[in-house]
Amino acid sequence: MNRVGITCRRAAVAALLFLSNNPIFADTFDVRALWVVRDHIITEDKIDDVLEFAYINNYNHLFVQIRGRGDAYYTSRVVPRSHLLVGTDFDPLAYIIQKARHYNIAIHAWMNVYYLWSSQDLPSQQDHLLYTHNSWLDTEFPDPINVEQTMEAVKLNKNANGEGFYLAPTHPEVDAHLQMVITELVQNYKLDGIHFDYIRYHAKGWGLNPVGMKLFFNQSFSIPGLPALEVKEKPTFNDYKRDAITKFIRKASTRIKAYQPYCTVSAAVKPNLNDARDQFGQEWDVWLSGRYIDWAVPMNYAMDLNNFDRNIQIMKNNLPMQYLDRIIMGIAVYNQKPRTAGQKIYHTGKNEFGGISIFSYTVFKEQPSYAKKLVKYLK
Repeated sequence: MNRVGITCRRAAVAALLFLSNNPIFADTFDVRALWVVRDHIITEDKIDDVLEFAYINNYNHLFVQIRGRGDAYYTSRVVPRSHLLVGTDFDPLAYIIQKARHYNIAIHAWMNVYYLWSSQDLPSQQDHLLYTHNSWLDTEFPDPINVEQTMEAVKLNKNANGEGFYLAPTHPEVDAHLQMVITELVQNYKLDGIHFDYIRYHAKGWGLNPVGMKLFFNQSFSIPGLPALEVKEKPTFNDYKRDAITKFIRKASTRIKAYQPYCTVSAAVKPNLNDARDQFGQEWDVWLSGRYIDWAVPMNYAMDLNNFDRNIQIMKNNLPMQYLDRIIMGIAVYNQKPRTAGQKIYHTGKNEFGGISIFSYTVFKEQPSYAKKLVKYLK
């Protein structure tokens, strides 16, 4: 074992000793989750390191990224295999599920739902949706998307397409495809949870996929043999956009529970309830009330503690008290020092939320001393 590995394990042991005696973290939170990005699960050794770290540091849930950019870190006939796994028959999801049993750690399949591509280079997989179904892409302009021209613009200007390419929630074939992806997962793997991420629009001005737009403008009620009955109060376009995502998650949740009733359905969401709804089409208060998700995981990554607490206050002002234990607060460590991250963990416990999720394991892997520094601020 190299010196970095030894240092990491020593820090992790120290963290375990502290956490086991710290009521704020170990006792207050039933859910102590950690996001694990996909490049940490491409070999058995990497997965073993993840599980050992999680166990020693008292995490009991892992959100393991098995769909990053329209690809699969598992065995699939529906989704193209990740380029990081090409040339191997390794199944990261199967392996981590099997190994996690020895640690009593729950494994949640973390899926980037609508996010399809973000690199300036085109996918290496010729069956990637970016090539095969570019009419499924979302846009902020009501015109068909020319992928080649857009990619050229992205290469010249990294921000030409914002975050990258998204699938269109309003396109019915997108919904059908994603439901098939979920069906394959729950048929082939015994999961503790499915965690939806990027289950939103790119930004407020997006959602103008031509097919979705056509469906919106053609809405009317008709009865065979009678003239079409115009809807007296058609939904606004923003309502229509939000409803497309809500319908997806309702159907997906029903499908998941039909196959695996005890599988926890969760979603990573924008932390400000108002912005989530108005800017990104995430009405996650509705998802909680309708039981379409078991947990909401707000990505409350603000560095400033006042902004962090402001998001908490909006939640408490707009959600029934009984929902708080179904909120797993997402806390970032990539953008702040251990002291400020520790303060946010403390404030989450003080406000009686159900748990925390830390983003992400990558920081602890790259900075082995971070875990030890973090826990000392939880007193």
